[in-house]
Amino acid sequence: MSPPNNIPKLDTTRYSLQPPCGLPSPVLSSPRAAPTKPSTLCTEAEAEDSTTLLPPSEQYRESTLVELGTSPSEDSNTLISCFTHLSVSSLAQGKGPVIQRFPKPPPPVPSSTLGSREEQRRIYLGPKLSDRATGGPNAGPLIERFSCLFQDQYDCQSNPRGIVSLGVAENFLMQKECMELFSTALKDNITPLDLSYGDSLWGSRRINRALSGLYNDWFNPAEEVKPEHIITGVGCSAVLDQLFYTLMDEGEAILLAAPYYTGFDRDLIGRGRVRLIPVHVPAGEEVFGPECLRLFEQKLDEVAKEGITVRAVIVCNPQNPLGRTYSRSTLLAYAKFCEERDLHLVSDEIYALSVYENKDFPDAVPFTSMMSIDVEKELGIAFDKARLHVVYGMSKDFCANGLRIGSLISQNNPLLLRAMANTSMLMKISSPADVIWSTLLLDPPALKDFITTNRARLTEAHAFARGWFEKHGVKVADSNAGNFIWVNIGGALGFSDALTEKKVFQKLLDGGVYIAPGTAYHYHIPGWYRVTFSVPRDNLVIGLERIASLLELETVA
Repeated sequence: MSPPNNIPKLDTTRYSLQPPCGLPSPVLSSPRAAPTKPSTLCTEAEAEDSTTLLPPSEQYRESTLVELGTSPSEDSNTLISCFTHLSVSSLAQGKGPVIQRFPKPPPPVPSSTLGSREEQRRIYLGPKLSDRATGGPNAGPLIERFSCLFQDQYDCQSNPRGIVSLGVAENFLMQKECMELFSTALKDNITPLDLSYGDSLWGSRRINRALSGLYNDWFNPAEEVKPEHIITGVGCSAVLDQLFYTLMDEGEAILLAAPYYTGFDRDLIGRGRVRLIPVHVPAGEEVFGPECLRLFEQKLDEVAKEGITVRAVIVCNPQNPLGRTYSRSTLLAYAKFCEERDLHLVSDEIYALSVYENKDFPDAVPFTSMMSIDVEKELGIAFDKARLHVVYGMSKDFCANGLRIGSLISQNNPLLLRAMANTSMLMKISSPADVIWSTLLLDPPALKDFITTNRARLTEAHAFARGWFEKHGVKVADSNAGNFIWVNIGGALGFSDALTEKKVFQKLLDGGVYIAPGTAYHYHIPGWYRVTFSVPRDNLVIGLERIASLLELETVA
C-alpha cells in the first residue's frame, strides 16, 4: 500500500551529502551593488519553477566552485564538497567566470637579518622571531607594569600595602549579584552539547539568539537584528582584532577622536598592523558636536598628502575615557562623513547600558546606538549600510571582564561575516561563558533588574567620586556613562606639561594607587587622568585618601 500523496517523502540523504548551511549568505545587499542572480546548476526555466515553491530567504544559494573554469560535478554543491571547495575567494557573482574577490597570497618575503649569530645573542637568546610579531610597538614595558599591578593589588586583609587600582575599567558594583546569577546559570543550563564544538563556528546559536533579543529590546535598531547578523568572540579586543584584520590591509589607517581608549593600540596594531591616527578635537562641547567632523575632513586630507590611505573611522559611544554619550546629530555627521569618503564606520558601544544620571550634568543626552539610525531617511542621502559595524561585549555593562565575551553586529555585509568565519574558531568563546550570558539575556525580568540596579549604583558611585574631587579643588569633566571620570589634577597642582603628568602618575603608583594619565589616551592637553569609580567602596576611599596624601590635596571651602 502506497503512502498518501500529502505526506512528504523523507530525505534519506546522508548529512555529509546535503547542501551546506549556517554561513551568512554572500549575496551583497549594498544599494550600490548590482543585483546578483541566483547561481545554480539547473536551467533558468527549472530555477524559475523551483524557487516559487520556496520562501524568499531560501531561494538563493551561491556556488562553491573554487577555481576559474571548474566544471560543476554531481556533488559540487553538497556539504562534504565544502571541505575541499568552499573558500571566501570562491564566491560566484552571477553567471560567467568566478570573480576572485580576494587576491592570491603574496609570494614569500625574504626574512630580515639580525646580523651575525653573536650580534643576535646580544639582543635575544634564541632563533630569530618573525618580523610580523616583533616589528610592531614594544609592549614589553606596559606588560611588565600591568603584571606588577595585577600581582600586587590591594586587599584590606591579605595585602593592605598593595596597589589600589583606580585605572582599570572594571565594575565591581554588582559583584554579589553576578556571583549568584552566573553560578546558578552554569549549574542549571549547561548541556552535553556545551562539551563539544557546539552548533556554530562562533559561540552557539543560543548566544546569537539571545544577543539579537538584547539588541532589539535595548538598542532600538532601525532594522531588526537577526542572529545571522552576529559573530561572537572572546571579548571585544579579539573581535576588533579579527574585524580590522578583515577590513583593512597593513599600513592603512583609521581615524578616531582623541583622547581615545588606549587598548585600541594593542587591539588593532599588534596583529593587523594598521595605523591609528588621532584627531585632536578642541576641549569643550565641540568634542561631542557634529562640527568636530570638520577636523576629520582636514586630517584625512592631510594624511592623504603623505601617501597614507584611510579606510575606516571608529566612534566610541559612550566615549572612553571621557565617559559621555554622543548626540544623534553627531552620529549622523559621522555617518555622512564616512559615506562621502567611502570609509568603514565602526561603532564601539561597549558601555551602552552603563548610562547613569548625573544631576550636575542636566544637558547629557541619552545613549543612541548607530544601529538605531536610518541615515537615508534622516539625512535624505544615499548610505551604504554595508559600511556600518557595531561592537559590543559583556565586560562593562555586565560587570564581567573575565568572562571574555564580545560580539560584532554587521547587518548588511554578509561577505564580511563570511570572511570572518574563516578565522572565527580562533576567537570562539568558551561554553561556560556562552551559557552564563545566554541565560541572563534570555530572562527579560532578570535582565531588566540587573541593568536598572547597575545604573542606580553607577549614579551613586559617580556622585561620590565627583564630589570628592571637587571638594579637593580638582575639576571633573561632565560625564554620564561608563565606569570612570576624567579629572584635571594638573589644574589643581598647577602644571600643564606631559613630563610632570608622568611624574605624578609614577609618584602615585609608587605610593600605592594607580590612575591612568591622559597621555596614555593620546590626549594633547597634559594634566588629565582617568579615575575608575566602580570599585568596592572601601577600595575607592583608600585610593582617594592616598591620592590626597601623596599630592597634598587640601579640602577647599
